[in-house]
Amino acid sequence: MSIRQILLIGHTHHDVGYTNSPRLVDRMHARIVDRVLDLADEHATAGTDGFRWTFEVARPVLSFLQHATSDRIARLAELSRSGAVSVTGGYLDMTQLPSAFELDAAYDQLERIREAGIGIRTQQHGDVNGLSWGTVDQMTDAGITRLVMALNPDHGRPPFVQPSGFRWEGPTGRSVFVWLSTHYGFGEEWGIVDVEPAEERIAAFVGELERRDDYPWGTAVVHAGNDNRWPTALFLDVVRHWNTRHPELPMRTATIDEAMDELEAELEAEAEAEAEAAGEGFEVPTVRGEWADWWSHGHGSTAREVAVYREARTFARAAQSTLSLARLAGGTSAPMFDVLGYRRGPVRLRTDDEIADDLEHVDEQLLLYGEHTWGSWETYSKPHSTFSHSHHNATSAFAYNAFDHARDLAIEGWFRYAYAGGGTQDPSTHGAIVVVNPTEAPRREVVDVEVAGTRRVRLRADVGPFEVAVLAVPAPAAEKEAADGPIAAGVYLVTVDPARGGVVSLVDTTDGRELVDATAAAPLGAVVDEIVEAGSRHPMITQSPKLFHPDHPGPVFERVVATGDGPVRVSRSAGVTQIRWETSAPGIPSVVTTLVVADGAADIDLEVRIGKPERFVPESVLVTFPFAAAEPEFLLETAGAVFAADREQLPDTSRDWYSIQHAVGVSGRDGGILWGSTDAPLVQVGGHHTGRWADALEVTGGHVNSWLMNNLHFTNFQTRQEVTRRFRYRFRPVPVATAADVRRLGRDLLEPLHARHSVAPPTAPPRPPIEVTPSDSVLLELRPVDGGVRARLRNITGDEVTASVSRDGHRVSVAVPAAGTADVLFDTQG
Repeated sequence: MSIRQILLIGHTHHDVGYTNSPRLVDRMHARIVDRVLDLADEHATAGTDGFRWTFEVARPVLSFLQHATSDRIARLAELSRSGAVSVTGGYLDMTQLPSAFELDAAYDQLERIREAGIGIRTQQHGDVNGLSWGTVDQMTDAGITRLVMALNPDHGRPPFVQPSGFRWEGPTGRSVFVWLSTHYGFGEEWGIVDVEPAEERIAAFVGELERRDDYPWGTAVVHAGNDNRWPTALFLDVVRHWNTRHPELPMRTATIDEAMDELEAELEAEAEAEAEAAGEGFEVPTVRGEWADWWSHGHGSTAREVAVYREARTFARAAQSTLSLARLAGGTSAPMFDVLGYRRGPVRLRTDDEIADDLEHVDEQLLLYGEHTWGSWETYSKPHSTFSHSHHNATSAFAYNAFDHARDLAIEGWFRYAYAGGGTQDPSTHGAIVVVNPTEAPRREVVDVEVAGTRRVRLRADVGPFEVAVLAVPAPAAEKEAADGPIAAGVYLVTVDPARGGVVSLVDTTDGRELVDATAAAPLGAVVDEIVEAGSRHPMITQSPKLFHPDHPGPVFERVVATGDGPVRVSRSAGVTQIRWETSAPGIPSVVTTLVVADGAADIDLEVRIGKPERFVPESVLVTFPFAAAEPEFLLETAGAVFAADREQLPDTSRDWYSIQHAVGVSGRDGGILWGSTDAPLVQVGGHHTGRWADALEVTGGHVNSWLMNNLHFTNFQTRQEVTRRFRYRFRPVPVATAADVRRLGRDLLEPLHARHSVAPPTAPPRPPIEVTPSDSVLLELRPVDGGVRARLRNITGDEVTASVSRDGHRVSVAVPAAGTADVLFDTQG
């Protein structure tokens, strides 16, 4: 295909940090909009070299709308309608960390932009190598039908040749048109300021496109952008210079919306022409599945902070649910306690407006942490610089800010709902454990609760949908050394060998099934230190860490299992068995592992507490779960969807590692396993894969390896990794692991039972104010909204479900599309 036009897209690539501290950059982003308005007034938009601009992400415009005068907002809307400016629909350039409820909060904010008269049809994404599959449906729900991925192939590879176009089909069958563009910085390399190099390099680029048999477009799209570039009109000179020298191939400025309109129109015209000539038209590929992000190994660069972020969003969901339940139950709004603190209620309960503001603040902080900028340009090369530490502190603050506010909201929500029935018992010596189930389904799980600030207890809680249970505080249990042989724990027989590093046998006595693969190199729950083999000549070691890359397979890693020679200790209390052992490795001096099983429960909880000093050599730390499963397939939970690893993925996306939300299903010929991680999102499935750079998943068994941390980077991420914290897991055997099972386990880990010790427990816990059916097919997310409560139903099946939500005998029925969502609004002010 001959190229007939070149479109130059002026924009800024938005990093919340990297080029400078996030404290400065995020504030400057808001000022970008004012600068664009000034440049638009200074440079006429008519003609090929008129000033046109694309806001790569929505956050700067949202910030602008909060402080701008009405005439400035009107001017932005006018430029949008005229085609001089495009506003795109992605909140920021996000990683695969955020959950569906976080992304919903981001897309919901687009209405503020549309209310200002500014249209949004396209989402633009820069740098990151992938997106969660469920975002396809969230985009279409938000009125976005096109996606531009200006993918950066460092430490990864694109699913198709850049640039290319294809359709990406979401879980519901709806799709978006994707333009897999060049890396946004590619245009910068052409020299948007230096016109001579730009002419030479653009000509070469056009030549490459014309030589491709798989490029049916007559348009070449060029990005004139770079990291946090302050808006400039200098790229207009490139257009003028080129058109003077190449009148046969015009170049013009364009917004990304205009470019996508051109590309889609050409595709449609090409299809019609081919259909008329040959009876069939040209079709771009349609692909379905996860765009698994190669860059997601960076989630392991800050294990502590990622765990804090995940805690924060758990508190956020707890807050939204319990505050909603209290509102639906019509609970008291009077203060119940007189000290603001962790174990006592707040001095003053928030007003509805304060709750709305604080929940929105938590949304913002979670999204800012889920953005793709982890560190500065010198974080890796200058790890000890003050700037590197300042940047890390500022980025981490988003997670901690979200944690502080969400935790406080969740505590208030717990008090509001647990005591909504009125009345408290007189303070007693022991008090009680008060447990709130914030979900639509009955729950049976072990809760871990701090009692009076002096000790922690574990007990099994059985709580019905939206119920509040009051349970006795269990007596302390003495810890004893285990006798030789298997340890009976609930329905399981557990054999732990600290000399090998963990659980070497785990038998389900209900059917005799052995859950642990005895042939695995490390047992279940073992901590593995993974380092590059001594004397490696891999180019990432001898030349540059940037060469940890698919073009350079490897390096080879050595794996050292943390082991111990101490005893295995067992304690039993209130029907809960805890099995504890200690191990260590040369680079990991302290590991304390506890396996927890409750009588009458199928779930097995595992907690791994690690104390690890920093090291600056390339390394990884993993916790191994070598499940015995013949011919396994792995189902992984991503934001808003579940996908089959390898089978439901875009081509050339990451198979070596995955960033999950919480849950994995292992389906084998002789049975399945449901497994989930509370604190760490990275997994390697089917075996160890670091450095393989495989284009197909290599499976050696039903193994799930939780990849806690790594420092296999060259910029943006931390050079070293140290951590002292716990990492929590839950798993159980099942006959067959289904996608719906994976979604529910993931939700249950995101929204656990909310349990607290109270010295004055409620005398009359509230009756559940709502009921949801069918509770096995939908998940319910509650959130306070203006004047009431929003109930968002998520269908976890592949079929349309007619669901109903009942309140005070009034039943509302709603059709929830397969794998889709539907909302029910409750007025709580009437």
